[in-house]
Amino acid sequence: MKAIIKFKGFQIPVKEGQLITVPKVDAEEGDTLQAEVILYKGPNGLEFRGHKATLKVIEHFSKPLLVFKMRRKTNYRRMYHHEQHYTKVVVEKIE
Repeated sequence: MKAIIKFKGFQIPVKEGQLITVPKVDAEEGDTLQAEVILYKGPNGLEFRGHKATLKVIEHFSKPLLVFKMRRKTNYRRMYHHEQHYTKVVVEKIE
């Protein structure tokens, strides 16, 4: 089953069993979360609303990001490092 879920302000296309990366969630590893389903594609065609997705937290991790700013012709260059925190979740069930 395919669906588009709304989670933490993002709309994410998912399938059952898919591993997705979302911004950091305040939950322990192994906890389950609920997400609202916006669009659901099942055996009866497309359905809107009324469905829920169950997500299981796998791990928390952080990823370094490099930010580079430059203005041409002025010898202006700035580079800095930023650490962004993410959570890996797996879509267990769409109902």
